[in-house]
Formats: sequence, structure tokens, C-alpha cells
Amino acid sequence: MAGFWEFPGGKIESNETPEDCLIRELSEELGITVKKECLAPLSFASHTYEDFHLLMPLYVCRRWSGTPHGAEGQNLKWVRAVRLRDYDMPPADEPLIPHLIDLVSY
Repeated sequence: MAGFWEFPGGKIESNETPEDCLIRELSEELGITVKKECLAPLSFASHTYEDFHLLMPLYVCRRWSGTPHGAEGQNLKWVRAVRLRDYDMPPADEPLIPHLIDLVSY
């Protein structure tokens, strides 16, 4: 989704769990290493686009090693959850924002 700010992640490959996929994508996209036990499921989004349906889990990543950077040349920003709506995000990502706001409000 070119031109949008997105959460890191991607398509699950065959024989891959959602957690394995996220770990792989975080390495490819952000250059960080994450262990499965450092991921905690938080919520999910279900959204129908014109030509496919997306079911996207949202995980909290409690620890990682390495310094996050745009490993594929993309821009990267750390943004407070309450400011996420200031960025153009894909429609499937938008319902996840309140869960992140609630998470950091405690």
C-alpha cells in the first residue's frame, strides 16, 4: 500500500505461523531480531478490500535486539499511539489504533 504508513508485517508463507511470519518480517523490514516468547497477541483486524479479505493479527513486541531502521529503504517513525490518526494508514490498520491507545493509557 504505497504512500501509507503501515504497521510492520506481511503475508504468511506456507508452513509459517503468524508469529514466525512477524519475526521474519521484523527482521526484513526493521532489521531487528525478535524471539517468539517476546510477542504477545493484542487484537486483530478483519477488513475486506476490493479483491481480497485481510485478517491481520496485532502483536505487542516486548523485547528485541538491534536498532530498528527502514531496512528496505522505507521511512520509519516512532509515534505515540494517540498520534497514529495523524498519519495516512490503510483502512485495515485503523481499527487497531484504539487497542494501542488503550494499551498505553494504563
